[in-house]
Amino acid sequence: MKQVLGLAALTAAATLAVPAAAAAHPSVYTSDSYGIAPNTTDQLALQTRYVVTNHGYTMVLRETNDPTAANADLQKQGVVGYNLAPGGWRSGKSFAAVMTQAATAAQAHATCLTPALQSEQAIKAWQDADAFYNYVPFQATSAGLEDDPARWLPVLTSQNFNVANLGTPAAAEAECEKVPGATYVPADTVQTTADALASGTVALKTTPLSTEINSLKAAKAAVDAQLAAALAPKPVTPRPLTLKLSAKKFQQAVAMVTGDPNTAVTVRALLSSADAKKLKISRTISSKKATIDGQGAALVDLGLTAKAAKAVDKHLPALKVTVEATAGAAKQTATGSLTR
Repeated sequence: MKQVLGLAALTAAATLAVPAAAAAHPSVYTSDSYGIAPNTTDQLALQTRYVVTNHGYTMVLRETNDPTAANADLQKQGVVGYNLAPGGWRSGKSFAAVMTQAATAAQAHATCLTPALQSEQAIKAWQDADAFYNYVPFQATSAGLEDDPARWLPVLTSQNFNVANLGTPAAAEAECEKVPGATYVPADTVQTTADALASGTVALKTTPLSTEINSLKAAKAAVDAQLAAALAPKPVTPRPLTLKLSAKKFQQAVAMVTGDPNTAVTVRALLSSADAKKLKISRTISSKKATIDGQGAALVDLGLTAKAAKAVDKHLPALKVTVEATAGAAKQTATGSLTR
């Protein structure tokens, strides 16, 4: 028996598609609508459509597996519409009586028409006391009506079907029809999914929350950016290399070098070329290596080499000395008088 609804009633039923604990049993509403006739491009033909809802999950199916002629059994081997069999009437009724009254042609799953899977025992085996489907699904995936493949796959396995071969319709058809006389029947085509039917209601309920979440995300991003900026290493301005002598006249030069912390420097005391030639010694009379400390300074004592000290001591007048500090490519000089 088909319960035929007008288009307005069909649309109203479809709008109830909010995933929630709604009706405890499936309901099926049937309507006829025009579609393009098979094997034509512009001819219209009436086509049956079903609104199927279970526990608040709803979808619209198009009748495409032809429950007539050779597949006449399919007129009652579909989703059970408990809206067609009132609860008061069902009390004490047999499984067969309820299926005769309430089973429909709406098939949300593929099936395999063979006596072993069409028996009352097989159909009951994977369901609770009230059967929601008057068939055993012949597929490995859910139809999206809160149905669980883990419940029906053992039934198929018990009948020696290889459930690993249900991944595609072609493979499932071959697995079904390895049984002599069996016929594989694909599910009716999904016209509108549960997600699509529920999208407007879900958006209505979730948009304010989504707006608030996005606002909080933006605020968090701003705080994260501020924190990252606060924790980021501050750019270091290079300190120029400087050199300063402790006095203009000295018996031993003492130089203070400043610059970037932890920089290696070489400090030398140099005579003029003429004085070095006159004393018959090298121009470099002192050379020390040092490292600028964490405060950016180094104090360097420029004691004379033994040979330089001996030669300078014989030269009574003061000698002009150039002190040179080198760090990488940077160089600084200062001049003073060496007195002994």
